[in-house]
Amino acid sequence: MKTERMMTGRGLQGFAWVLTTLAMALTSTGCGDECVDDFDCRDQGAAPAGQRYTCAENKCELTSIPVPDAGTETDAGTTTDAGTTTDAGTGADAGTTTDAGTETDAGTTTDAGTETDAGTTTDAGTETDAGTTTDAGTETDAGTDPCETTTYDPKLGTLQLQSGFVAGESASLPAAAGPVGVTPGPTYSLYTVVSGSSTGPHALYSLGTWPQVSLGTAQLFDVAAPADRAAGTKLFLSPFVETDGQRVLTGYTKSGAGFPGSVGVYDVSAPANSTYVSAPSNFSAGVVPGAFLINGGGLDTVSAGLAVYALKTDSSPFTALKVGTLPPETGGSGFTAVATNGVAMLGYFSDDTFLNEGRAVAPAAITEALRSGTPFVVADAPALDVGSNFVAASGHGEGVSVLRGDYVPPDYNFAGTDVSRFAFTVTDEGATVTVGARQPVLVYADQCTRVTGMTAIGVDLLVGVDDKNGPRLVRIQQAPQFR
Repeated sequence: MKTERMMTGRGLQGFAWVLTTLAMALTSTGCGDECVDDFDCRDQGAAPAGQRYTCAENKCELTSIPVPDAGTETDAGTTTDAGTTTDAGTGADAGTTTDAGTETDAGTTTDAGTETDAGTTTDAGTETDAGTTTDAGTETDAGTDPCETTTYDPKLGTLQLQSGFVAGESASLPAAAGPVGVTPGPTYSLYTVVSGSSTGPHALYSLGTWPQVSLGTAQLFDVAAPADRAAGTKLFLSPFVETDGQRVLTGYTKSGAGFPGSVGVYDVSAPANSTYVSAPSNFSAGVVPGAFLINGGGLDTVSAGLAVYALKTDSSPFTALKVGTLPPETGGSGFTAVATNGVAMLGYFSDDTFLNEGRAVAPAAITEALRSGTPFVVADAPALDVGSNFVAASGHGEGVSVLRGDYVPPDYNFAGTDVSRFAFTVTDEGATVTVGARQPVLVYADQCTRVTGMTAIGVDLLVGVDDKNGPRLVRIQQAPQFR
């Protein structure tokens, strides 16, 4: 699964999380390998000016970025320059000391030293040569950055809200904030992960109560398990913070075979009861009654490769089991998002389509798997017809919303197109799900404002956005007539 780390302020953009960092395919690249392609090198942080990281022999290395100067092949002062071999103002120029237009000038009609001599002030190889300091093809060429002059909505920036939805409250997102999680309500408490770099420290913090968003003054919980707190240990924070109101789930992985990692479970009312559970390749998670669903490569002592696992929290100690089997074409972990009617969109990265795919698993199938321990088959559930790649997903009322777009080479910067919602209709006492058509919620007019993450807030969608006016959270609600 390739994704950009989402819903953060600006404090985490240089290492392992959002829409700019976690770039692991979460498949097997071999113990100790840093990368399988250039995208995997993004966790190295920002490269020096004029350079970028590339993947060579499974190692991330700095290489120079070639900058095509307008004073090269397309420079009017090159082989096509009238002031070159075809310039009448060269050694063969009649406008020299042998110019017939001087005192010895024979004054012939074919004198190249006349007004049409290309070796005059109109020579393209002179002051007007495009290969000078005013060359538009240099790094300082600019013209004007359209993002500096465009009009920004105070809440949504340049994103365009679509019919059927309204923008509710908004709040600034602290620069240090990472992924955001919200309690079920009716009072919505917010949590986030704060991290200085890939080597930590990594900690869970309170973000206040919506819409009064503010970063807590003290950490609540160390995201890293005790065995992974040694100085210099590099962690890839997982792009989720999930909470059932009583507990808060966070996660991370490390380099190595199978991407070893852990999830942490913070107990809100009894912090001393907080715990850590081994969870290799954990990438996404969701909350269902009595359990956390985790899309990854194993959980606790259960190891069955890439699959959907559950950490049952309705008994003590917690119990881990596999609840969902991913299809054979699965090449990486996928997204998890749970709707208010209990449908879980469970995803995977397909080696057939090279896209993230999502399936709508019925609540009855999830309940039965949790009860019996017999996994459901994810591919048996109806697919979401996303129509493109997507890099984030969240519950959104009785449905889910996804962030569509993709990573664009050579630097693999994410280019978003829209946030779209899929409604889920449940029938047959929770056994059957019908997936509705894609409904756009927010559309990118340009890349000046970007979506940095999404999470559910009650029946609504809490969207992280960022642009020149700073990171913020915006609550997107369905218009009353469409509820």
